[in-house]
Amino acid sequence: MKPKKLLAILLAVLIVAAAVTGCATPGETSSQPSEAPPVSAPPQDNDTTGTTESATFVFTDSVGREVELPRNIERVAPSGSLAQIVLFTLCPDKIVGLANDLGDEQFEYIDAKYAELPVLGNFYADTLNLESVMQAAPQVVIDIGQTMPNAAEDMDGIQERTGIPTIFVNMEMDTMLAAYETLGMVTGETNQAGEIINYIRDTLSETEQKANSIPETERVKVYYGQEDGLTAVVKGTLHSDVIDYAAGVNVAEVEESIRGGASIISMEQLMLWQPDVVLFAPQSIYDDVSARAEWSGINAIKTGKYYEIPNGPYNWMGRPPSVNRILGIKWLSNLLYPDVFEYDMASETKEFYKLFYHCDITGTQTDALLSKSTFK
Repeated sequence: MKPKKLLAILLAVLIVAAAVTGCATPGETSSQPSEAPPVSAPPQDNDTTGTTESATFVFTDSVGREVELPRNIERVAPSGSLAQIVLFTLCPDKIVGLANDLGDEQFEYIDAKYAELPVLGNFYADTLNLESVMQAAPQVVIDIGQTMPNAAEDMDGIQERTGIPTIFVNMEMDTMLAAYETLGMVTGETNQAGEIINYIRDTLSETEQKANSIPETERVKVYYGQEDGLTAVVKGTLHSDVIDYAAGVNVAEVEESIRGGASIISMEQLMLWQPDVVLFAPQSIYDDVSARAEWSGINAIKTGKYYEIPNGPYNWMGRPPSVNRILGIKWLSNLLYPDVFEYDMASETKEFYKLFYHCDITGTQTDALLSKSTFK
């Protein structure tokens, strides 16, 4: 081969290699879980930094929308309560406003400085104040959770009316790892996202392995009641999936009749089910249920096998159904099968609250959280 021709080929190879490496941001990796939305490299004509790297990139969210985002994000706004919880675990000091106001129950575990944040509202509760969002000036509005039928149109609507990039990231139990990886990349909080991903992966993997060792015929029948106790949380919904992960059997295999995965049942129906364990939501009838004559026909009540789900800053079984469920899986599996899931729940609680809520909780706080939710 002639020297000039060989030189031309080598030069072409070098140009292609430089173009490929120029699309990557330092610290980013190209590998993502299969559930994570793909991220395309930003075009070079968007370059506003004076370097070879663009100040923005094109992000494809969980409903296929391509949105141009800043590479360095320091200000984010949640569009709803689920997004608020997740973003708080990941990048609390980048949040410029709250979807829901926080009360004393939350501030027992969350730094009081966040009380100064404005309340922007919740999109799916139809309380999102777009003017307040614009005044807060986030670089991106993020919605997180289960994919709703009109999610793409909803996100487009917020973005068009505010002029602020708006994205949706699907997060359910089986997509939680991919969602955190994506959100870590978007917010720049890859280290915190990595620690959370490892914790969730280890928890779910260990739970699955141990749950598989429990024969179907030996699994504990569980009833989860809210309010008056006869508002059942229905089997197969994301509000009850902690029971499934913890190898319990949700006896409420009925049609959902109330928004939020619930259904009104009769006492006669509950007596027919005769669950081995009854779980009560916070602010329900737990405190005096044993004195109520109508509940005397439920064996789990008579034998003291009823518990109130820990709550603070959020319900460990859901309400809202976010990352709080991960600790709920450990708590419930330990409650149902203590010989299989041998957790020290006080220690587990402290570890979780440190990682997810950035809070060093005291022994007194731990005791209070578990006071109505361990063996009598």
